[in-house]
Amino acid sequence: MEWTTHSLSGVVAGFALTGGDWKGAVAGGIAGMLPDIDEPRSHIGRPFFFLSIPINQIVGHRTLTHSLLFTLVLGLILWPFLSSSVVLGTVAGILAHIAGDMVTGKVKFLYPLKTSIGIPVSRFNYLLIDRITRLGLGVIVLWVVGSWTFSYFNFKF
Repeated sequence: MEWTTHSLSGVVAGFALTGGDWKGAVAGGIAGMLPDIDEPRSHIGRPFFFLSIPINQIVGHRTLTHSLLFTLVLGLILWPFLSSSVVLGTVAGILAHIAGDMVTGKVKFLYPLKTSIGIPVSRFNYLLIDRITRLGLGVIVLWVVGSWTFSYFNFKF
């Protein structure tokens, strides 16, 4: 999936997993892009090329950073330093990214095992799934933000 879809899925997953905490949503949105640090041409890989290039050369794309191992280790590293909502939002964002990539291709979710998990799709279906998912997630985000705005400012119909 594309970075905007990954970020939106992370926002929604982080918000949901933390029970509606905005910090979890923000952390999820950022973390939703994080697994693609292993791809130098990705939205997050370009500015962090000094990490992206060696990771890609050592393990490749959709391997370590798209795994349960990466998710758990990063969550455990962050746990002592950040609030639980930020850590849970981060984990949710990464898992949402991985799930999105599994729907549009294969990942090494059980890395370091060589098994790939996911559904390989054509480029057309990849774009179709990405656009429909992005639209649906955008509607969810707008609905939540709109609901919060109306309740916060006490708008009446």
